[in-house]
Formats: sequence, C-alpha cells, structure tokens
Amino acid sequence: MKVLIALPLEHKSYHSLDDIISGQAPVNGTDGSMIRLAGLLTKSGIEVCLSAASPLFSCHFKSINHGSVKAEEFDHLIVHQGHWNGTSLTFGNQALPKTCLWLHLEAQKTLVYTFLCEGGRRVVCPSQYLAKWYRMLPGWQSRVVVIPNLYCPIFCPVSIGEPEKQTVPRLLFIGALGLGKGLIELTQIWSYLAQHQVALEFAIAGSINLYYDNAAGEAGLAEPTLESTVIQPWLNSLPKNYQPKFLGSLSPSQLQTEIAKSWAVIVNPSPLHPETFCISAIEAEACDRTVFSVRAGALPETIYHDQFNSLGEGNNFEAVGERIIEGLSDKERVAKNGRLSGEFVRRKFNSQVICTLWIEMLSRQTINPGLPRFGDSFQGLVRDLIRWSRLWKFINRAGV
Repeated sequence: MKVLIALPLEHKSYHSLDDIISGQAPVNGTDGSMIRLAGLLTKSGIEVCLSAASPLFSCHFKSINHGSVKAEEFDHLIVHQGHWNGTSLTFGNQALPKTCLWLHLEAQKTLVYTFLCEGGRRVVCPSQYLAKWYRMLPGWQSRVVVIPNLYCPIFCPVSIGEPEKQTVPRLLFIGALGLGKGLIELTQIWSYLAQHQVALEFAIAGSINLYYDNAAGEAGLAEPTLESTVIQPWLNSLPKNYQPKFLGSLSPSQLQTEIAKSWAVIVNPSPLHPETFCISAIEAEACDRTVFSVRAGALPETIYHDQFNSLGEGNNFEAVGERIIEGLSDKERVAKNGRLSGEFVRRKFNSQVICTLWIEMLSRQTINPGLPRFGDSFQGLVRDLIRWSRLWKFINRAGV
C-alpha cells in the first residue's frame, strides 16, 4: 500500500518533520496531526509520502512538493480540505476515486457534496460534531467518517510539585492568539476573574506564529491589529497583580512542562467560533489536567467533564468564569476530574487506535458504528428530513 498525505496548500514552514513527531518543535493542530499520521502509518509498514507547499525533511518517510505529486503512483490520497475547490482536485480529478478529503474546519456543504458527487472516495471528519453537519447529503453514512486528530504522544502526566496545592494556582491558556480561538472571550473571562479577585495566576501558551510565519506584531503574540486594539488595551485595564505571563509558541516538550506547572487549562472559550476538534484540550487532558471552556462544537466530545462540569453554558462569557471560580473552591474534585480526563484521552484518543481506524478505512472496512443512524437532536432531524425529501438538491444549488 502506498499513501500520499497532502498538507494544506499553504502552511507554515518547518525545518524538520522528525522534530515535530518527537515533540521538539512547535506546530499547530492541523499540520501536526497530518505529519504524525504520516509517521504512524510509516511505522505500521505502509509506504507514505507527504506532500507540502515548501521543502521538508524527514528521516522516516519521503516528502515532496505538491507540484511534484504524480497521483497515479499512489493507492490512496489523504488530502487537506483545501485541495478541493468544488470542481477540481489539486492532483487531478482522475485521482478522486482513491482520495479521502480530510476536513479540519467546517466546509461549505456544497464543497463536500460536489466532492462526493464527482467521485471522491471518503470525507474524513475529526469529530461527530463536524460529521453531523453533512448528514443532509446523500450517502452521508457510508462516505462521511469520523477519525479523531492525532496529538503528540509526548503528552503524559509528569510530576512537578502539586499544582492543586499551590498557594496561588495557575490557569494556563493554550492556543493561537486569534479571534477564531476565542481571544475576545478570553480577555473578558480573565477580566471577570480579576474583578472577583480570585487567587489565581494566568499564563498564555501560544502565538499566531503557530499558523503563519512572521504574522505577529511587535509583541510576537497576535496579528498587529489585534495586539494594538485588543491585547494592549486589555493589559492596560488589568491590575498589576493580574497581568498574564505570555509564554509564546512552545514545543510539545516545553508545553508538557507548563501544563504540569498549572492547576487547570482553558482552551478556546468562544461559542461563536466553535472547535471542530481541539488538540490543545487533548494535550492538557493527557497530562491529567481539567480543561475549562464552553459547551460548543466538538468540545463536549473531547473534554471530559463528568466528575466536574468545566464547560460554561450559553453565550455568556461569565459562565466560564463561574466554572473556574467553582473549581477553585473544590480543587480536589477538579484534580480527580483531571486524572479521569487522562484516562479518557488515553482510551479514546490513543494514537494506535486512531492509526488502526485509518488503516481499516483505507482497507474499505466500516469504522463508524458510533454515528447515530437518525438525528439525535432537532438540527439532526431537520438534516435527515432534508436528505429524505431531496431538498438538499436545492440547498446545494444555492451554495450553502
């Protein structure tokens, strides 16, 4: 079996793929998951070639530029969603019958529909939340599959004191600093906590440079406009003892240490820009930490919250703040929830389990017994009705 994995049409430049796989180099969730899959499939004995927008190097598998790909040389193509524009595949439409379109963000239903209609083999989603968006399309159950994204296996519990017993525990935000990752809500939540004078420190791990080279402003945190219009005014409004510590872009090994130093973690708290899958949440949970955020998107699927409800309800940023305040008053339960979070991640998002799902899918086996046959929500039932009544034809013509 020979497999091509195609990174996005454009992406951040990387010096070494092997450093990403080993956890020594910073990388965003999408690129990291695709690169790690190439490494895992290679370890499983499959011949893998990774195509990229710029020259990359790995000791373990071949890497070439997108323009050098000869699709006829491969048995399977696994390509980032950007390689399908609605009418043509980057590597030629003759390759559609052996191509899996890997969605990482919500795509227009028209794009998914045309990919399937033109002969695309499978659409791969990292969560049920994302997959359910496309259940109105014909053939949804057999051609849209769910395989979670891969996190770096370096993430595991490490002992650096006992953060839950610190005099002033630390809350750690993980994520690129952009509007799509809840930057506005994050500033509001921390300001809310500062107003309530919580006994809590705040650190921020991440930078927009995780996604784009040299995209950040002078502070090296976010796009220049966001730095000047959002971050700096926010910092100016905070009391001196509630100033956050900015850690910048960290490698997985560095991030693991920072998670271990923290009482809990917060990830994208925006209900307006929901996560389709949150690698940062999985990384924190793999280190036995409770993750705070909102009940939106795929987060209820990926964040364990059965022992302590760490997800704010609704669109009110105060809801997340209240969850954090309640957690501070019951640190033992938050710590237990963190330990159970680790068990949850190691069971559900184990790299070998995910690798096996990919191999079974490429081998044309059925891998989605967990997807509901019928809509399990009002929106799901509406999408079923659209599919059964063939109204999807009119919706797709409208380009929704």
